This record gives sequence, C-alpha cells and structure tokens, in this order.
Amino acid sequence: MEERDLMPDPDALLKEVEKDDIKKGRLKIFLGYAPGVGKTYAMLNDAHVLKKRGIDVVAGIVETHKRADTEALLADLEIIPRKSIEYNGLLVSEMDLNAIFSRRPAVVLVDELAHTNIEGSRHPKRYQDIEELLEQGIDVHTTVNIQHFESMNDAVAKITGVRIQETLPDTFFDRTDEVQVVDIPWEELIQRLKEGKVYFPQQAKRAIDNFFQRGNLFALRELMLTLVARKMDSELINYMRAKAIPGPWPAREKLVVCIAASPYAKQLIRKAYAIAKDTHAEWYAVYVLPTGFTEPSGRDKLYLTDALNLAEELGAKTISLAGNDVADEIIRFAKANNVTRIVIGKPLRSAVAEFFKRSPASRLLRAAGDFELHLITPTMGKKEEDIKPSPQQAVFQWSHYFIALGMIAAITLMNFVLQRIVDPSSLVYIYLIATSVSALLFGMWPSIFTSITSLLTFDFFFTLPKYSLTMKDPKEIINVLVFLFTAMMIGQLVKIVKKQNISLQLRLERVALIEEMSKEFLTLPPLEQLVEGLAAFSQETINTLAFLRTTIINDISNLTLKYVQKVINVPCFVLFKEKKGGLQLWAKSSPNLEINQNDLAVAKWTFAHGEIAGAGTETLPSIPYCFLPIKSQDEEILGVVGIQYEFKNLLPEQRRILGTISNLTSLVAARWVKI
Repeated sequence: MEERDLMPDPDALLKEVEKDDIKKGRLKIFLGYAPGVGKTYAMLNDAHVLKKRGIDVVAGIVETHKRADTEALLADLEIIPRKSIEYNGLLVSEMDLNAIFSRRPAVVLVDELAHTNIEGSRHPKRYQDIEELLEQGIDVHTTVNIQHFESMNDAVAKITGVRIQETLPDTFFDRTDEVQVVDIPWEELIQRLKEGKVYFPQQAKRAIDNFFQRGNLFALRELMLTLVARKMDSELINYMRAKAIPGPWPAREKLVVCIAASPYAKQLIRKAYAIAKDTHAEWYAVYVLPTGFTEPSGRDKLYLTDALNLAEELGAKTISLAGNDVADEIIRFAKANNVTRIVIGKPLRSAVAEFFKRSPASRLLRAAGDFELHLITPTMGKKEEDIKPSPQQAVFQWSHYFIALGMIAAITLMNFVLQRIVDPSSLVYIYLIATSVSALLFGMWPSIFTSITSLLTFDFFFTLPKYSLTMKDPKEIINVLVFLFTAMMIGQLVKIVKKQNISLQLRLERVALIEEMSKEFLTLPPLEQLVEGLAAFSQETINTLAFLRTTIINDISNLTLKYVQKVINVPCFVLFKEKKGGLQLWAKSSPNLEINQNDLAVAKWTFAHGEIAGAGTETLPSIPYCFLPIKSQDEEILGVVGIQYEFKNLLPEQRRILGTISNLTSLVAARWVKI
C-alpha cells in the first residue's frame, strides 16, 4: 500500500470540520414516506425530551391540522407568534424569522420543510428560511416527506400519477446533520386515514383510492429508505477518507448530461442527478448551441434556463458550448474532463426522420467508445403531449422561395442567350449560382428547392426533346445527375461555412467586448500616479484626491453600465460602498429609472452576503431587479450591479460575461473605493 493512500483526504476533512463548526446550527430532519405517518408528532416528542434536558426549544411554526394529540404536545412548548402578510385581500400567517432571531433559542421547530412562502416573504421557500436560521447558529428540527425532494419528483409522479409541485433541492438534504426516519406499517397508516386522523373523511376516502394505494406506499417507502441509505453511505465514505482508513478508492467518476431547449430537459437533469448520486460522480450539465444557430428565445429559453438552474441547485456545473456537431462537442468535452458517463435523452422522432438526419443521441451511440452511455426516454405527461413547435421553429419564409424562383428565371433567360455560343449541356452548371446563393442567404431547404427546380427547368428548356421533362441523350442524363449531386454538396458546404462564420463572429464579438472594456478602463489614471502628482499641492491634496475619487468612480460606474447593457439591453444601475460602509448610487442607465427603498434593501443584502439576489433568484425575488455583487480579488464586496431582469432567464454565456465585467470593474475600482 502506498503512503499516499493513508493520507487523509483534504475535502473529506473539510466536510468533517464543517460538521463540527459550532458557529452554524445543526439540522435534523424527520423524514416520512407519506402524509400521516407521524412526523410532526415525532418532532414534538423529541422537543419535549430536549426540554427536559434543559435545552431551550421553541416552536417557530408547527401545523397541528387540529389533531388533538398533536395540539396537546405543542401546548407545553413556547410558540413564536407568526407574522401576518396581506395577499389578495386576505391575511396569511407565516413564520416570523426576525422574531426567532430576537429570541435566539437553542433549537427551533419548523414544520413542513417543502412549504412555499406567500409572496412578499423574505424567501420564496421555507427551506431557505431554515438555511438563514442555521447560518445564525440556531439548530433546526423540521419535517418532510420523500416526494418533495427534487430527484424523486419524476419517480413519484410515475408511481402515484401525481406531480408534486412543492419541491426542494437534494443538496439541502445532503447537509443534514441527523435524519430520523418516521416509519409505520402501511396498514396502520390506512387505519389512521379511515379514522380521520390525517384528512377529513371525504378526503380520506379519495386519498385511499388514489395516492395511498398499497403499491404506492410500498414504492414510496422504498424510495425513502434508498435516499437515507445514500446519505449514510456518503457520510461513511467521508469519514473513512478523513481518517485515512484504507479502502478500495477508485478514481472519481464524472458524468455529463447533455440537454437542449426542451420541455423534457428537467427530467434529464433529475435522472442525471440520481445517477451521479448513486455513483458518487461529479457531474456537469452541458448545453451545446449548434454553430450558426441563434441563442434560444421565448419558451425555448425558459425551458433551457429552468433546467440549468435546477442543475445548479442539485450541485452540477453548468457549461455552454458551441460547435458544428452536438455529439462531437460532447465527446470532446467528455475526453477533456475525464468524464466516464454520458447521459442524453432518447429522441422522440420517427424512424424516417432519424434516417434522413441522425440525432445527437444516435451519433453518440456510435462515437461513445469507452464512455458509459445512459439513454433516457422522457416520460410524457399531459402538459408535454400538448406542446406545439415554438413559433420560431414553425415560421415558413415564402419570400425565400419566390426569390429563388426569380434567380432561376434570370439564369434561364441568360442561358437562352448563351446557348448560341456555349455547349447546351454545360448550361446546367450556371444554375449552381442560384443554389449557392440560396444556401448562403436562406439555408438548407430553399437551396434543395432551388437545386430541384433548376434541374427541372434545364430539362424542360434545354434538353432534347425540348419543352418536356424527358431526356433521351445519356450524356445529358449524366450531366443532370452530376449537377444535382454537385448542387446538393455546394448547398451543404455553403451552409456549414455560413454557420461557422456566424459562430466565429459571435465569439469574436464577445472577446472584443471584454477587450474594448479593458482598454477603456486602462485609460483611467492609476491611483499611484495621481498621488505622486498631488504630492506638491500640500493643503489641497486631500480635497483634490476626494474630487478625483468621485470623478474616477463615476467613470468606472458609467463604463460598467455601458458594457452590461451591451450584454443585456435592460435598465440597470451601479452602487459602490461608501467610506462609512453603506451603499451609494453612482450611475443608472436612465434618469427616470426608479429605485425604491425595497430595491435598495435587497441591494444591501447582496452587498452584505456577497450573493446574487432579487428577481429570478431564490432570495427576495419579488422586486423587479436582480443584484450581482462586485467582488475584489480578496473576496471583499465593493459594490453591486442591479439589472431589471430575472436572473434565472439569463443564459450561461450571459452570466459568464456579466461575471467577467464585474471582475474587471472590481480590479479597477478596488483602490478607489477604499480610499
């Protein structure tokens, strides 16, 4: 055995240290396989045990559902009053985080982990409230059923026929310090339903006939035990690695899932996550934009961004690529990153369509080589069955075909003149001009139409017998067939070259954007040079330096806005920190842009925590702006960029460019902001 095999794994050690970190609260989950198994009752019983030991326990929010035994247990505990939020004319009660922070108990009980908070709450999901409680060093005990975890969503829908809407990422479960499985026999659960201890009698009868069928309960219970077993296995491996306990540690598996702008993309993400969890694999979610295609928009963009956001929530690294062939790009990425498994969706298309144009999945099957390929068949629900092609895909440009006919007519007239001085059999090749132009300007199908129409036109007017679609001379038949093949090949080659040029142009534009921004920042005078220049001004030096600071930061802010708007043309503004630690608005894209106190409050949250917040995020999403932190190289937050756009709708490439702009801004602004 080599000496390195006995060395502790630094990543595993870090995980063990994080578990022992007394600054953060500990999380305990009471996990069940169905409603009514007694999760809340078990949590309250456990709370009474802690209370007898002298531990300070309070109920943050507990739903008794008017069950007498549950209400009796809750009555002996201190209950934090809920806060009321007005929604559509009604007062809705939610957990009061600020009241819990003021009380600062050792342990707080938070029922129904997967709950969605009412609009206007600090976070959209209750599990995010719990994350904040844990960050403040407060232990949390909570309850949840197996069907609410994101990776189980498709499996539960297939088993029960019910798609659970309130879900939470499995990464939240991974951070749990303790899991208590609340497990009762299915017969006992059915009896509780019949006795009205879970639902009202009428609801209970419907539940028993649908969700609570015996087979469903068996399957849900197995899913619950599988999830817990995964966590136990993961913790055991971390412990063995942290303690350098020898074992057969193979090289780490890596997985890549290839997604498209499709309604089935989220299903693929969930399947890939489950495979990654089972194989303990690091995983990537990769989107390949075929060369020459524009980035998706409308509904397709929503499908893609939702899937990529889900992948990030589940712990994947999201990557966007561009290339002529999706399969080739995936294979190239997999080889470069030592990937062992590839997950891709099985195409929902006919055999005829597959014959004429092989799907990326088919090409991957042939080229996968040593990779283990997982071909996933999407589960088609009612919503997916009703999906029609997006408007962009359904557009048919008649004008392209009319222009092609015009070119053919013009070449035909020219050939009538040329046939007196040129061998008629050679005239067919002049029609290649129309085919090439159609491929260059309009794409594949217009070029194929032009090729076939040109062939028929030449046959009708210039081959014997004229003014008929028959040919008697074998040489003319050969010429026509050669023309058709050549026209098709030229059309395809022109299409490929066009796509490559478009792709190259897009990449060059992005590189040029960053280069242009860097050059503009370089025109700003460095702080050291100005200080040297001011050394001779004695009393006025400080005032002059303050004036220059204001001028330079103002220039930096306006340049940042300029390039942010080149990436995404929406209203935006820039705030930098003040000397006293607050935030100051330095520039906005329009004088009429309104920024209220609620917007500034979220900007301050981003400034304080260094994380993206606002529209399209999981933190304070009810405002119209999304806020991105401006971080220095030493992770100090210098300011915030606000954009009037939902972050979840930004494509990966846009996020990367905005991140690069933020980094460039921080490099230039760091010294000026701090003086």
